[in-house]
Amino acid sequence: MNKHLKYLFLLLVLCSYHSIRAQVITEDTTTRAPFFATNKFNSKCYVGFEGTVSQILKTKAAMSLGLNLNWVINHKYVVSAKYNVLTTPVNIQDKVAPDNPTDTIHLTQHFAGLAFSYILFNNKKFSFQPELAVGWGATKYSHQNKTFRKDFAVILPSIYGVYNANKNFRFGAGLNYRLTAGGSLNGLKDADLSGLGGMVFIRVGTF
Repeated sequence: MNKHLKYLFLLLVLCSYHSIRAQVITEDTTTRAPFFATNKFNSKCYVGFEGTVSQILKTKAAMSLGLNLNWVINHKYVVSAKYNVLTTPVNIQDKVAPDNPTDTIHLTQHFAGLAFSYILFNNKKFSFQPELAVGWGATKYSHQNKTFRKDFAVILPSIYGVYNANKNFRFGAGLNYRLTAGGSLNGLKDADLSGLGGMVFIRVGTF
């Protein structure tokens, strides 16, 4: 019986030791704090709305509207989900149906993708923000009761000038260049869908 009591006592001591050690580790957050709780990590987010006038079909200009959701890390690094849609009617008859000069064929175009950017002078009244977006684009049009569609890749480098109005509101202007790959559709070519653009935007959230 004494032998069994000794084993039982030893087991209780070991259990108590591990319990105390676990409590110390749980409470000691000075060196084992979770990543998102460390002083070096700051997480913010904002919503952006933008209007862009872009070159299209090489010689024309068209308007698109965009929405983006943005995650800001340490006030400098930004990861964004972006979506924009062409809102100006663009007649592409001369590209896709040159034999039907009286027809009007309107282009529909969308873009969705991810972007990564860095904010320069984030703690100043004016900031600069270079960005690189990559994603998926789609072009569609209807003619003679048929619908034609093509999906393609888009690379969209941009540079923004930002006025930091207050802690929750910012606005500014920027330039971008839309580069498409694989967007050829009947008479449309990648060069017709690519082009330089200028934009204005507003941002609401935390930064």
